[in-house]
Amino acid sequence: MKQQCKEMTARVGALASDLRHGRILGSTEAAYAALSFLSDAVKICRQDFVKHLPSWIETIIGARPTSMVMSNLIREFLIGFVDEVKKSGVETAIEKAPAIIDRIYEEIEHTKKIVARVGAKRIVNGDVILTHSYSTSVIRIFEEALREGKNFSVYVTESRPLGEGLIAAEKIAKMGVDTTLIVDSAVRFVMKKINKVIVGADAVAANGAIVNKAGTSAIALAAKEARTRVLVAAGTYKFGIETVFGELIEGIVLNDPELIIPPDRMGELTGKVIVREPVFDVTPPEYIDAIITEHGLIAPQAVPILIKEKYGLPPKVKSIKELLREVRSL
Repeated sequence: MKQQCKEMTARVGALASDLRHGRILGSTEAAYAALSFLSDAVKICRQDFVKHLPSWIETIIGARPTSMVMSNLIREFLIGFVDEVKKSGVETAIEKAPAIIDRIYEEIEHTKKIVARVGAKRIVNGDVILTHSYSTSVIRIFEEALREGKNFSVYVTESRPLGEGLIAAEKIAKMGVDTTLIVDSAVRFVMKKINKVIVGADAVAANGAIVNKAGTSAIALAAKEARTRVLVAAGTYKFGIETVFGELIEGIVLNDPELIIPPDRMGELTGKVIVREPVFDVTPPEYIDAIITEHGLIAPQAVPILIKEKYGLPPKVKSIKELLREVRSL
């Protein structure tokens, strides 16, 4: 059993590396990967699950601190798990842990379906849409719009430094949508052709600011200049409950030369230039026209109201640190 727990610890390290370097696309997919790990861990390392759980969670969240989806869904799991421990004991909580995770999956999938329907209503025939990075929420909006019989085209940025826009462009094109892939620096050049910008989000701060893939803020700025609407697809599970005063969420900056320096120039430039590759940036609320949520289309300024209605103000929700302290005391 101890060997199996060691293997799970090694596996969480690999998961953290994938999260940190963007090898798992989409904020919800990253959160699902974390929940999948916990679901496997409770079965494989059952006897010492509670012992290892805090360090595993700290490793996962530390790898992608911008992801409110991951933090919120892990928080929801911990709340359910700790409540079950208090009600029925540790053994029963461990037994029910996979069911807690399945319930979270179902809730998020239901939310994403509603977001897709709400977002699809904002697309009309003939729209030329720009999207950035890879977002399953945006992909689902496009799928729903197609089911409604709407005809539109999409411009997709390459989304460097990780280039996940290439995967998004391929997926959108396979759906039968007229798709154009552009370099990130061409955003302002093509903006005059764009009717709407639709992007996803890693997190929504309480002041309505959006944390998303680096380049989103520049796109929003170009869109504002061109009087093009910017819509953000983000269910409330992406809202930063703990950023009630709108504090900026810590970002990730890579320094991997191979992502931007051609192989034949590597020896010439490595060690002579500083390489910095921010993965996320923050878009101020004044550059965003609306956020597409399961409650409908809302203005960024309405985010604090939704948070207050759901959690109170200040939010009456235990922090992950508090929940992990409870787990460690079991």
